[in-house]
Amino acid sequence: CYDNALTRNPKLTGKVSVRWIITEGGTVGTSNVVSSTTNTPELDRCIAGRVLTWVFPKPKGGGVAVVTYPFVFKQAGE
Repeated sequence: CYDNALTRNPKLTGKVSVRWIITEGGTVGTSNVVSSTTNTPELDRCIAGRVLTWVFPKPKGGGVAVVTYPFVFKQAGE
């Protein structure tokens, strides 16, 4: 997602925080951007969409797990 966004904006930096729910089976049930400093909605949507394809170990004890993770993007060397 970031590499594609860089072709349109080579100086793109920022943080995208995504919250997702890991279901009882280990798949991602929902994925949403909760905050972003990139000013690039296409990048934000792409990241949230990719998270939907991930598979995790099943949560211990059953139930679901809620995760919020910040993806930080900056150019190499900064």
